[in-house]
Amino acid sequence: MAVSSKPRSVSGKKKAGAQLGADGVYYPKEYFLGSDERYHPPGSFLGTDGKYHPAGEILFPDGKYRPEGYFLGEDGQYHPRNSFVGVDGKYHPPGAFLGMDGKYHPRGCSRGEDGKYHYKGSELGADGKYHLDPSLAADAGADHLDPKERFRRNQLGVDC
Repeated sequence: MAVSSKPRSVSGKKKAGAQLGADGVYYPKEYFLGSDERYHPPGSFLGTDGKYHPAGEILFPDGKYRPEGYFLGEDGQYHPRNSFVGVDGKYHPPGAFLGMDGKYHPRGCSRGEDGKYHYKGSELGADGKYHLDPSLAADAGADHLDPKERFRRNQLGVDC
């Protein structure tokens, strides 16, 4: 997983100690200019693959960088620390749970009135679907929205 080539801008305003990058973006003073002429967060390093990686990632025998703590499962795949094998024989991420529907759901989901699993804190909207913010349900597909915003709003109703 490579580090984003565009770390957060300091809102286009120079803050104390911020440095202006060649791309016109201000970067926190802790960031450094890498050999790829991009700024990277502290602790990032240049891997053997020629890409910058965040602190805490290590090179695994398969030649890929992953966060420390991943392990090789019996299925031959690497999994995050604390992943577990469920009753279905598959690996699941930490915090996943077996729902009443017999499927595993990620942490942060709960069962709604409709018997399906939704993200915690979501509510039933006027459109009959669950949304993290029901006020968005009416205009979730509005054509006047930026495509990224339309996608984000549509995702709010997605089941867990």
